[in-house]
Amino acid sequence: MGNGTRPGEVVRGRRRWCRSARSARRSSIRSSRASGGVGLKVLIVEDDLATRKGLEESVKDLGGEARSVGTVKEASRAIEEFDPRLLIVDIHLPDGDGIEVLRAARETDTDREGIVITGQGSIDNAIEALRAGAVDYLLKPLRPAQLEVVFNRLADRRRLESEVETLRAELQETGRLGDLVGRSPVMTEIFEIIRRVAKSNAPVLITGASGSGKEVAARTIHRLSRRAAKPFVAFNCGAISPTLIESELFGHERGSFTGADKRRVGYFEEAAGGTLFLDEITEMGSELQVKLLRVLEDRTLRRVGGSQELKVDVRLVSATNRDPHDAIRHKKLREDLFYRLNVFPLALPPLSDRRDDIPLLSEHFRKMIEDQEHAGVTAWDPKALELLQAHDWPGNVRELRNVVHRACVMTEGKVIRPEVVLALLPRAPRGSSAKKKVALKQKTAVAARKK
Repeated sequence: MGNGTRPGEVVRGRRRWCRSARSARRSSIRSSRASGGVGLKVLIVEDDLATRKGLEESVKDLGGEARSVGTVKEASRAIEEFDPRLLIVDIHLPDGDGIEVLRAARETDTDREGIVITGQGSIDNAIEALRAGAVDYLLKPLRPAQLEVVFNRLADRRRLESEVETLRAELQETGRLGDLVGRSPVMTEIFEIIRRVAKSNAPVLITGASGSGKEVAARTIHRLSRRAAKPFVAFNCGAISPTLIESELFGHERGSFTGADKRRVGYFEEAAGGTLFLDEITEMGSELQVKLLRVLEDRTLRRVGGSQELKVDVRLVSATNRDPHDAIRHKKLREDLFYRLNVFPLALPPLSDRRDDIPLLSEHFRKMIEDQEHAGVTAWDPKALELLQAHDWPGNVRELRNVVHRACVMTEGKVIRPEVVLALLPRAPRGSSAKKKVALKQKTAVAARKK
């Protein structure tokens, strides 16, 4: 071709849509992990015919339903007839401004989203596009890979919004947020905090007694976050020898120490794009806390025995059963690391502070255990639940779950009776609350014998 156009390209002025690139990527797009455009109705508003047709084909390749127009007037009519969920609009149109098209479309339906495209980018235009509700601002010439990235991001956002709505409905109906269970005022407040913090990438420090559900809370935060499709990696700093923690977290190169016969990827790299949960953070040695602080500040790490700086993209959630300020006083936690981890604190209450949740938790665990054991245990005797509610639960939710599991195993028949629970609970400690519990147990035992 004498004009310098390569085969497979259509050129108008300085605008170019690379059809060869589109064709080459079509099969990979279809097999992409997130078919972000599947079922999505997309309206393309672009006056250049070649660009318009190229965009239309790419949207279809991504599984979307596309319609394209070339003017503001045609766009207004298409919005009413086609009802698109996403608009791809050029800023400069023959009869008006594409940003105004997007703004008008969102005024009638705020759930609509927009991508603004232009051949002449400027900061002012980008700001105006974002103010109009655009989720992205792209410069021409466009390539299918750019649309794929944007569509996948939109799909992740829609999935997250759908997940949040599902969990909200589940919370209202069953008292559950993910795997967290409760309807007490304190848990209702915690659920609201989790929903808010899940939207950000801020580090979270979860405090609470052993067995109070810190890892469950961390998993719920991850499930509600934009990182939910990526890994959740949990690491207990107190369960590994201090000499091995650095290698476990950051990985190591081959030959970096005796026994390192091959390169190993650490937990930070395993959690790439997702969430890393560090439990018992105060059990980490001071020297390693310094290295962790550097990773969090620089967003890079170096494997043990390595020289290359690797970028880190994880959301860090940490936890401790100690009072962090007490841990700082006793040199178990560096103060500078504490402030880096404690951007968003979350304190979980002991089970004794939310006794109203015990019947709900007990039924939740019974159903879960029945799904595993298939023992035919289908209900609770109300008196059995009263016994559980009167107990102090020093082991918190974990202890309750274990007692419910044993009660299900020991029950003959369909209903868990009070005498079964009574036999499983430890002797009451001294104190006024103990007297109350002993009286309740004696009353229940008498009632059981009468039956």
